[in-house]
Amino acid sequence: MATKIPTEILIKILKNVQSFRSTKDLYSSLLVNRIWCKVTIPILWELPLGQECHADDKELRKKSLCIRTYISYQDYNSNSNNNKNESRILFREMCKLIINRCSYLNYFKLARVTKNFSKNFDNYSDSIGSILKLPGAPKVFKKLETFISEANDELYRPLYGLFTLICNNILNMELKINSYSYDQVQLLAKLIIVQKRLENLTIIDNRYTDCNLLFWAIISQKEKLKSLRLKKLYYNRYMEKLQPIGQFTSLQELYIENCYGLYNSDCLSLASSFTQLSRFHYFHSSYSNKCPQRFIIKILKTANINLRNIYLELYPAITFETFSAILNYCTKIIKLTLLNLRPEQVIEIFNNNFNELRRFSFGCGKGLDANKLLCQMAKNVPESLETIEIRMGIFSANSLRKFFEGWCCCKGGGENKKIIVKRTVQTWLTLSDEHFKVIEEYGVQFNIEE
Repeated sequence: MATKIPTEILIKILKNVQSFRSTKDLYSSLLVNRIWCKVTIPILWELPLGQECHADDKELRKKSLCIRTYISYQDYNSNSNNNKNESRILFREMCKLIINRCSYLNYFKLARVTKNFSKNFDNYSDSIGSILKLPGAPKVFKKLETFISEANDELYRPLYGLFTLICNNILNMELKINSYSYDQVQLLAKLIIVQKRLENLTIIDNRYTDCNLLFWAIISQKEKLKSLRLKKLYYNRYMEKLQPIGQFTSLQELYIENCYGLYNSDCLSLASSFTQLSRFHYFHSSYSNKCPQRFIIKILKTANINLRNIYLELYPAITFETFSAILNYCTKIIKLTLLNLRPEQVIEIFNNNFNELRRFSFGCGKGLDANKLLCQMAKNVPESLETIEIRMGIFSANSLRKFFEGWCCCKGGGENKKIIVKRTVQTWLTLSDEHFKVIEEYGVQFNIEE
Protein backbone atom coordinates (compact mmCIF):
# COMPACT_ATOMS: atom_id res chain seq x y z
CA MET A 1 0.00 0.00 0.00
CA ALA A 2 1.40 3.39 -1.01
CA THR A 3 2.50 5.76 1.78
CA LYS A 4 0.25 8.81 2.08
CA ILE A 5 2.02 12.16 1.81
CA PRO A 6 0.54 15.09 3.75
CA THR A 7 -0.99 17.67 1.40
CA GLU A 8 1.25 20.47 2.71
CA ILE A 9 4.39 18.43 1.97
CA LEU A 10 3.06 17.43 -1.45
CA ILE A 11 2.51 21.08 -2.41
CA LYS A 12 6.13 21.92 -1.53
CA ILE A 13 7.43 18.94 -3.50
CA LEU A 14 5.45 19.74 -6.64
CA LYS A 15 6.36 23.43 -6.51
CA ASN A 16 10.01 22.40 -6.60
CA VAL A 17 9.28 20.21 -9.62
CA GLN A 18 7.92 23.13 -11.66
CA SER A 19 10.18 24.70 -14.28
CA PHE A 20 9.62 27.60 -16.63
CA ARG A 21 11.14 25.44 -19.39
CA SER A 22 9.22 22.20 -18.80
CA THR A 23 5.88 21.20 -17.30
CA LYS A 24 5.93 17.53 -18.33
CA ASP A 25 6.52 16.27 -14.79
CA LEU A 26 3.65 18.33 -13.46
CA TYR A 27 1.34 17.02 -16.16
CA SER A 28 2.29 13.48 -15.16
CA SER A 29 1.44 14.17 -11.54
CA LEU A 30 -2.14 14.93 -12.58
CA LEU A 31 -2.67 11.23 -13.28
CA VAL A 32 -1.55 9.84 -9.91
CA ASN A 33 -4.82 10.28 -8.04
CA ARG A 34 -7.44 12.88 -7.20
CA ILE A 35 -5.42 14.47 -4.39
CA TRP A 36 -2.34 14.93 -6.56
CA CYS A 37 -4.53 16.32 -9.35
CA LYS A 38 -6.19 18.78 -6.96
CA VAL A 39 -2.79 20.03 -5.76
CA THR A 40 -1.19 20.21 -9.21
CA ILE A 41 -3.87 22.17 -11.07
CA PRO A 42 -3.37 25.49 -9.18
CA ILE A 43 0.40 25.21 -9.69
CA LEU A 44 0.01 24.71 -13.43
CA TRP A 45 -2.35 27.68 -13.71
CA GLU A 46 0.09 29.90 -11.80
CA LEU A 47 3.18 28.70 -13.66
CA PRO A 48 3.12 30.97 -16.73
CA LEU A 49 2.75 34.02 -14.49
CA GLY A 50 5.17 32.90 -11.81
CA GLN A 51 8.45 32.96 -13.74
CA GLU A 52 10.43 35.86 -15.09
CA CYS A 53 10.19 36.02 -18.86
CA HIS A 54 13.37 35.48 -20.87
CA ALA A 55 13.46 37.46 -24.11
CA ASP A 56 14.73 34.42 -26.06
CA ASP A 57 12.34 31.91 -24.50
CA LYS A 58 9.58 31.46 -27.08
CA GLU A 59 8.03 28.59 -25.15
CA LEU A 60 7.43 30.77 -22.11
CA ARG A 61 5.86 33.47 -24.28
CA LYS A 62 3.40 30.88 -25.57
CA LYS A 63 2.50 29.89 -22.03
CA SER A 64 1.73 33.48 -21.15
CA LEU A 65 -1.20 33.29 -23.59
CA CYS A 66 -3.15 31.78 -20.71
CA ILE A 67 -3.85 35.37 -19.68
CA ARG A 68 -6.36 35.46 -22.53
CA THR A 69 -8.08 32.44 -20.98
CA TYR A 70 -8.40 34.23 -17.66
CA ILE A 71 -9.86 37.33 -19.33
CA SER A 72 -12.27 35.29 -21.48
CA TYR A 73 -13.69 33.72 -18.33
CA GLN A 74 -14.48 37.23 -17.11
CA ASP A 75 -16.44 37.77 -20.32
CA TYR A 76 -18.36 34.55 -19.69
CA ASN A 77 -19.02 35.57 -16.11
CA SER A 78 -20.34 38.97 -17.24
CA ASN A 79 -22.89 37.25 -19.43
CA SER A 80 -24.28 35.30 -16.51
CA ASN A 81 -26.76 36.51 -13.92
CA ASN A 82 -24.12 37.24 -11.28
CA ASN A 83 -24.26 40.53 -9.51
CA LYS A 84 -22.53 43.30 -11.47
CA ASN A 85 -20.47 44.32 -8.46
CA GLU A 86 -19.14 40.76 -8.21
CA SER A 87 -18.13 40.93 -11.87
CA ARG A 88 -16.18 44.12 -11.35
CA ILE A 89 -14.48 42.75 -8.24
CA LEU A 90 -13.48 39.57 -10.07
CA PHE A 91 -12.07 41.60 -12.97
CA ARG A 92 -10.01 43.73 -10.61
CA GLU A 93 -8.67 40.70 -8.73
CA MET A 94 -7.58 39.05 -11.99
CA CYS A 95 -5.73 42.22 -12.97
CA LYS A 96 -4.03 42.25 -9.56
CA LEU A 97 -2.97 38.62 -10.06
CA ILE A 98 -1.43 39.36 -13.45
CA ILE A 99 0.37 42.50 -12.25
CA ASN A 100 1.70 40.82 -9.10
CA ARG A 101 3.17 37.95 -11.07
CA CYS A 102 4.71 39.95 -13.93
CA SER A 103 8.13 41.56 -13.89
CA TYR A 104 7.02 43.73 -16.80
CA LEU A 105 4.66 43.80 -19.78
CA ASN A 106 6.03 44.42 -23.27
CA TYR A 107 2.76 43.90 -25.20
CA PHE A 108 -0.70 45.19 -24.31
CA LYS A 109 -3.82 45.14 -26.46
CA LEU A 110 -7.20 46.69 -25.72
CA ALA A 111 -9.67 44.67 -27.75
CA ARG A 112 -13.26 45.56 -28.41
CA VAL A 113 -15.40 43.84 -25.80
CA THR A 114 -18.76 42.14 -26.06
CA LYS A 115 -21.94 44.13 -25.59
CA ASN A 116 -22.84 42.40 -22.32
CA PHE A 117 -19.39 42.96 -20.85
CA SER A 118 -19.53 46.64 -21.75
CA LYS A 119 -23.03 46.90 -20.31
CA ASN A 120 -21.91 45.39 -17.01
CA PHE A 121 -19.21 48.06 -16.72
CA ASP A 122 -21.35 50.92 -17.99
CA ASN A 123 -20.84 54.02 -15.85
CA TYR A 124 -18.00 52.21 -14.09
CA SER A 125 -15.19 53.02 -16.49
CA ASP A 126 -13.09 53.83 -13.43
CA SER A 127 -12.90 50.06 -12.90
CA ILE A 128 -10.96 49.79 -16.17
CA GLY A 129 -8.92 52.92 -15.62
CA SER A 130 -7.98 51.83 -12.12
CA ILE A 131 -5.87 48.99 -13.53
CA LEU A 132 -2.88 51.33 -13.70
CA LYS A 133 -3.54 52.48 -10.11
CA LEU A 134 -3.04 49.00 -8.70
CA PRO A 135 0.11 48.48 -6.58
CA GLY A 136 3.03 47.65 -8.85
CA ALA A 137 1.19 48.56 -12.07
CA PRO A 138 3.34 51.61 -12.99
CA LYS A 139 6.51 49.51 -12.74
CA VAL A 140 5.02 46.67 -14.81
CA PHE A 141 3.72 48.99 -17.56
CA LYS A 142 6.78 51.28 -17.64
CA LYS A 143 8.63 49.00 -20.07
CA LEU A 144 5.66 48.55 -22.41
CA GLU A 145 6.93 48.31 -26.01
CA THR A 146 3.81 47.51 -28.04
CA PHE A 147 0.39 49.05 -27.49
CA ILE A 148 -2.65 48.23 -29.64
CA SER A 149 -6.03 49.81 -29.05
CA GLU A 150 -9.21 48.95 -30.91
CA ALA A 151 -11.47 49.46 -27.92
CA ASN A 152 -14.61 51.40 -27.06
CA ASP A 153 -13.45 54.87 -26.05
CA GLU A 154 -16.09 55.38 -23.36
CA LEU A 155 -15.00 52.31 -21.45
CA TYR A 156 -11.24 52.80 -21.74
CA ARG A 157 -10.92 56.58 -21.76
CA PRO A 158 -9.55 56.80 -18.17
CA LEU A 159 -6.92 54.24 -19.15
CA TYR A 160 -5.59 56.45 -21.98
CA GLY A 161 -4.95 59.30 -19.59
CA LEU A 162 -2.99 57.12 -17.17
CA PHE A 163 -1.04 55.57 -20.04
CA THR A 164 0.17 59.06 -20.91
CA LEU A 165 1.59 59.45 -17.39
CA ILE A 166 3.24 56.02 -17.16
CA CYS A 167 4.06 54.63 -20.62
CA ASN A 168 6.51 56.84 -22.51
CA ASN A 169 8.84 54.20 -23.98
CA ILE A 170 6.49 52.56 -26.47
CA LEU A 171 8.13 51.42 -29.72
CA ASN A 172 5.08 50.18 -31.63
CA MET A 173 1.64 51.74 -31.45
CA GLU A 174 -1.56 50.87 -33.33
CA LEU A 175 -4.60 53.03 -32.61
CA LYS A 176 -8.11 52.46 -33.95
CA ILE A 177 -10.58 55.27 -33.46
CA ASN A 178 -14.17 54.07 -33.30
CA SER A 179 -16.15 57.18 -32.42
CA TYR A 180 -16.59 60.87 -33.18
CA SER A 181 -15.28 61.74 -29.71
CA TYR A 182 -12.95 64.74 -29.68
CA ASP A 183 -11.85 63.76 -26.16
CA GLN A 184 -10.58 60.41 -27.39
CA VAL A 185 -8.60 62.03 -30.20
CA GLN A 186 -7.12 64.49 -27.71
CA LEU A 187 -6.05 61.74 -25.29
CA LEU A 188 -4.51 59.62 -28.04
CA ALA A 189 -2.65 62.66 -29.42
CA LYS A 190 -1.14 63.28 -25.97
CA LEU A 191 -0.15 59.63 -25.71
CA ILE A 192 1.73 59.89 -29.01
CA ILE A 193 3.47 63.14 -28.06
CA VAL A 194 4.95 61.88 -24.76
CA GLN A 195 6.71 58.88 -26.34
CA LYS A 196 10.50 59.02 -26.25
CA ARG A 197 11.34 56.27 -28.74
CA LEU A 198 8.27 55.64 -30.90
CA GLU A 199 9.32 53.96 -34.17
CA ASN A 200 6.19 52.38 -35.69
CA LEU A 201 2.82 54.13 -35.62
CA THR A 202 -0.50 53.04 -37.17
CA ILE A 203 -3.69 55.09 -36.90
CA ILE A 204 -6.98 53.82 -38.31
CA ASP A 205 -10.16 55.88 -38.08
CA ASN A 206 -13.39 54.09 -38.95
CA ARG A 207 -15.53 57.22 -38.47
CA TYR A 208 -13.60 59.87 -40.40
CA THR A 209 -13.17 61.99 -37.29
CA ASP A 210 -11.45 65.37 -37.65
CA CYS A 211 -7.92 64.33 -36.69
CA ASN A 212 -5.91 67.56 -36.87
CA LEU A 213 -4.60 66.99 -33.35
CA LEU A 214 -3.28 63.59 -34.40
CA PHE A 215 -1.46 65.14 -37.37
CA TRP A 216 0.44 67.48 -35.07
CA ALA A 217 1.13 64.62 -32.66
CA ILE A 218 2.66 62.69 -35.56
CA ILE A 219 4.78 65.69 -36.51
CA SER A 220 6.09 65.85 -32.92
CA GLN A 221 7.65 62.40 -33.53
CA LYS A 222 9.32 63.34 -36.81
CA GLU A 223 12.84 62.55 -35.58
CA LYS A 224 11.99 59.07 -34.25
CA LEU A 225 9.33 57.49 -36.47
CA LYS A 226 10.54 54.83 -38.92
CA SER A 227 7.14 53.59 -40.11
CA LEU A 228 3.87 55.52 -40.38
CA ARG A 229 0.57 53.97 -41.49
CA LEU A 230 -2.58 56.12 -41.80
CA LYS A 231 -6.02 54.88 -42.82
CA LYS A 232 -9.26 56.84 -43.18
CA LEU A 233 -8.04 59.90 -41.34
CA TYR A 234 -9.88 63.12 -42.08
CA TYR A 235 -7.78 66.25 -42.35
CA ASN A 236 -9.67 69.53 -42.24
CA ARG A 237 -7.01 72.21 -41.87
CA TYR A 238 -3.77 72.73 -40.01
CA MET A 239 -4.07 74.40 -36.65
CA GLU A 240 -2.19 77.69 -36.54
CA LYS A 241 1.47 76.98 -35.82
CA LEU A 242 4.35 79.39 -36.09
CA GLN A 243 7.20 76.87 -36.25
CA PRO A 244 7.94 74.98 -39.51
CA ILE A 245 7.22 71.26 -39.73
CA GLY A 246 10.82 70.20 -40.32
CA GLN A 247 11.98 66.86 -41.70
CA PHE A 248 11.09 63.30 -40.76
CA THR A 249 14.73 62.33 -40.45
CA SER A 250 14.18 58.61 -39.71
CA LEU A 251 10.94 57.75 -41.54
CA GLN A 252 11.48 54.88 -43.98
CA GLU A 253 7.94 53.64 -44.63
CA LEU A 254 4.78 55.65 -45.33
CA TYR A 255 1.42 53.91 -45.89
CA ILE A 256 -1.68 56.02 -46.62
CA GLU A 257 -5.13 54.66 -47.43
CA ASN A 258 -8.23 56.73 -48.13
CA CYS A 259 -7.26 59.75 -46.05
CA TYR A 260 -9.40 62.77 -46.83
CA GLY A 261 -8.26 66.36 -47.19
CA LEU A 262 -4.65 65.79 -48.27
CA TYR A 263 -5.37 67.56 -51.55
CA ASN A 264 -5.45 70.88 -49.68
CA SER A 265 -2.51 73.11 -50.59
CA ASP A 266 -1.22 73.46 -47.02
CA CYS A 267 -0.52 69.71 -46.93
CA LEU A 268 2.33 70.16 -49.39
CA SER A 269 4.58 71.30 -46.55
CA LEU A 270 3.95 67.95 -44.87
CA ALA A 271 4.74 66.06 -48.08
CA SER A 272 8.04 67.95 -48.33
CA SER A 273 9.12 66.55 -44.95
CA PHE A 274 9.60 62.93 -46.07
CA THR A 275 13.16 63.24 -47.32
CA GLN A 276 14.43 59.80 -46.23
CA LEU A 277 11.47 57.75 -47.41
CA SER A 278 12.36 54.38 -48.96
CA ARG A 279 8.88 52.80 -49.12
CA PHE A 280 5.70 54.61 -50.16
CA HIS A 281 2.27 52.97 -50.36
CA TYR A 282 -0.79 55.00 -51.37
CA PHE A 283 -4.28 53.57 -51.87
CA HIS A 284 -7.14 55.76 -53.10
CA SER A 285 -10.48 54.00 -53.68
CA SER A 286 -13.43 55.03 -55.81
CA TYR A 287 -15.30 56.11 -52.68
CA SER A 288 -12.94 58.99 -51.96
CA ASN A 289 -13.87 62.42 -53.26
CA LYS A 290 -10.63 63.69 -54.68
CA CYS A 291 -7.21 62.15 -55.20
CA PRO A 292 -4.39 64.30 -53.70
CA GLN A 293 -2.24 64.25 -56.84
CA ARG A 294 -0.05 67.21 -55.84
CA PHE A 295 0.57 65.67 -52.42
CA ILE A 296 1.68 62.36 -53.99
CA ILE A 297 3.93 64.06 -56.56
CA LYS A 298 5.54 66.18 -53.86
CA ILE A 299 6.42 63.04 -51.89
CA LEU A 300 7.93 61.41 -54.99
CA LYS A 301 9.96 64.51 -55.75
CA THR A 302 11.13 64.98 -52.15
CA ALA A 303 12.16 61.38 -51.44
CA ASN A 304 13.59 61.08 -54.95
CA ILE A 305 16.20 58.34 -55.40
CA ASN A 306 15.78 57.23 -51.78
CA LEU A 307 12.48 55.62 -52.79
CA ARG A 308 13.09 51.91 -53.42
CA ASN A 309 9.57 50.51 -53.04
CA ILE A 310 6.44 52.21 -54.44
CA TYR A 311 2.85 50.97 -54.43
CA LEU A 312 0.18 53.19 -56.00
CA GLU A 313 -3.44 52.18 -56.49
CA LEU A 314 -5.29 55.31 -57.57
CA TYR A 315 -8.85 55.47 -58.85
CA PRO A 316 -9.79 55.72 -61.65
CA ALA A 317 -6.22 55.78 -63.06
CA ILE A 318 -2.70 56.97 -62.38
CA THR A 319 -2.47 60.41 -63.98
CA PHE A 320 0.17 61.48 -66.48
CA GLU A 321 1.71 63.91 -63.96
CA THR A 322 2.04 61.27 -61.22
CA PHE A 323 3.43 58.69 -63.62
CA SER A 324 5.96 61.19 -64.99
CA ALA A 325 7.12 61.98 -61.45
CA ILE A 326 7.99 58.30 -60.92
CA LEU A 327 9.98 58.19 -64.17
CA ASN A 328 11.85 61.41 -63.44
CA TYR A 329 12.60 61.16 -59.72
CA CYS A 330 12.51 57.51 -58.62
CA THR A 331 15.24 56.05 -60.79
CA LYS A 332 16.68 53.76 -58.09
CA ILE A 333 13.45 51.86 -57.60
CA ILE A 334 13.70 48.15 -56.71
CA LYS A 335 10.05 47.18 -56.24
CA LEU A 336 7.28 48.95 -58.17
CA THR A 337 3.52 48.29 -58.06
CA LEU A 338 1.26 50.44 -60.23
CA LEU A 339 -2.39 49.54 -60.74
CA ASN A 340 -4.83 51.01 -63.27
CA LEU A 341 -2.12 51.67 -65.86
CA ARG A 342 -2.46 52.13 -69.59
CA PRO A 343 -0.47 49.77 -71.90
CA GLU A 344 1.79 52.60 -73.11
CA GLN A 345 2.70 53.41 -69.51
CA VAL A 346 3.80 49.80 -68.94
CA ILE A 347 6.11 50.06 -71.95
CA GLU A 348 7.52 53.35 -70.67
CA ILE A 349 8.54 51.61 -67.44
CA PHE A 350 10.49 49.05 -69.45
CA ASN A 351 12.09 51.78 -71.57
CA ASN A 352 13.09 54.03 -68.68
CA ASN A 353 16.35 52.29 -67.74
CA PHE A 354 15.32 51.24 -64.24
CA ASN A 355 18.60 49.35 -63.83
CA GLU A 356 17.86 48.19 -60.28
CA LEU A 357 14.21 47.14 -60.73
CA ARG A 358 13.76 43.61 -59.37
CA ARG A 359 9.98 43.30 -59.05
CA PHE A 360 7.33 44.98 -61.18
CA SER A 361 3.59 44.55 -60.56
CA PHE A 362 0.99 46.22 -62.73
CA GLY A 363 -2.63 46.05 -63.72
CA CYS A 364 -4.43 47.27 -66.83
CA GLY A 365 -8.11 47.82 -67.47
CA LYS A 366 -10.52 46.02 -69.75
CA GLY A 367 -10.18 46.05 -73.52
CA LEU A 368 -6.43 45.42 -73.40
CA ASP A 369 -4.65 43.41 -76.10
CA ALA A 370 -2.59 41.26 -73.73
CA ASN A 371 -0.72 39.48 -76.53
CA LYS A 372 0.45 42.76 -78.06
CA LEU A 373 1.55 44.11 -74.70
CA LEU A 374 3.60 41.02 -73.82
CA CYS A 375 5.41 41.16 -77.15
CA GLN A 376 6.20 44.86 -76.69
CA MET A 377 7.46 44.26 -73.17
CA ALA A 378 9.80 41.56 -74.43
CA LYS A 379 11.82 44.08 -76.46
CA ASN A 380 13.37 45.86 -73.50
CA VAL A 381 13.07 43.90 -70.24
CA PRO A 382 15.33 45.32 -67.49
CA GLU A 383 18.21 42.93 -66.84
CA SER A 384 17.69 43.26 -63.08
CA LEU A 385 14.01 42.17 -63.22
CA GLU A 386 13.49 38.97 -61.19
CA THR A 387 9.71 38.91 -60.59
CA ILE A 388 6.83 40.28 -62.62
CA GLU A 389 3.21 40.27 -61.45
CA ILE A 390 0.52 41.00 -64.00
CA ARG A 391 -3.20 41.71 -63.80
CA MET A 392 -4.58 41.63 -67.34
CA GLY A 393 -6.59 39.64 -69.86
CA ILE A 394 -5.97 36.35 -71.62
CA PHE A 395 -2.69 35.86 -73.51
CA SER A 396 -1.55 33.06 -75.81
CA ALA A 397 1.27 30.58 -75.27
CA ASN A 398 3.17 32.08 -78.22
CA SER A 399 3.06 35.57 -76.66
CA LEU A 400 4.29 34.13 -73.39
CA ARG A 401 7.16 32.43 -75.25
CA LYS A 402 8.20 35.72 -76.88
CA PHE A 403 8.20 37.45 -73.52
CA PHE A 404 10.34 34.69 -71.99
CA GLU A 405 12.75 34.95 -74.93
CA GLY A 406 13.27 38.62 -74.21
CA TRP A 407 13.45 38.11 -70.46
CA CYS A 408 15.47 34.89 -70.16
CA CYS A 409 17.34 35.05 -73.49
CA CYS A 410 17.59 31.25 -73.78
CA LYS A 411 15.63 28.14 -72.87
CA GLY A 412 16.24 26.97 -69.34
CA GLY A 413 17.63 30.36 -68.37
CA GLY A 414 14.71 31.42 -66.18
CA GLU A 415 15.58 29.55 -63.01
CA ASN A 416 15.92 32.84 -61.10
CA LYS A 417 12.84 34.40 -62.70
CA LYS A 418 9.28 34.36 -61.45
CA ILE A 419 5.99 35.40 -63.04
CA ILE A 420 2.78 35.80 -61.04
CA VAL A 421 -0.59 36.09 -62.77
CA LYS A 422 -3.39 37.65 -60.74
CA ARG A 423 -6.46 36.14 -62.27
CA THR A 424 -9.90 34.74 -61.48
CA VAL A 425 -10.91 31.09 -61.44
CA GLN A 426 -12.54 31.55 -64.84
CA THR A 427 -9.39 32.84 -66.54
CA TRP A 428 -7.32 30.11 -64.89
CA LEU A 429 -9.24 27.65 -67.06
CA THR A 430 -7.90 29.37 -70.21
CA LEU A 431 -4.32 28.23 -69.57
CA SER A 432 -3.59 25.25 -71.79
CA ASP A 433 -0.99 22.50 -71.80
CA GLU A 434 0.92 24.62 -74.31
CA HIS A 435 1.25 27.43 -71.75
CA PHE A 436 2.75 25.09 -69.19
CA LYS A 437 5.04 23.55 -71.80
CA VAL A 438 6.51 27.00 -72.50
CA ILE A 439 6.90 27.65 -68.78
CA GLU A 440 8.73 24.34 -68.35
CA GLU A 441 11.01 25.01 -71.33
CA TYR A 442 12.30 28.27 -69.91
CA GLY A 443 12.37 27.14 -66.29
CA VAL A 444 10.52 30.19 -65.03
CA GLN A 445 8.70 29.92 -61.71
CA PHE A 446 5.02 30.44 -62.44
CA ASN A 447 2.24 31.14 -59.93
CA ILE A 448 -1.42 31.98 -60.38
CA GLU A 449 -3.08 33.93 -57.60
CA GLU A 450 -6.73 34.94 -57.39
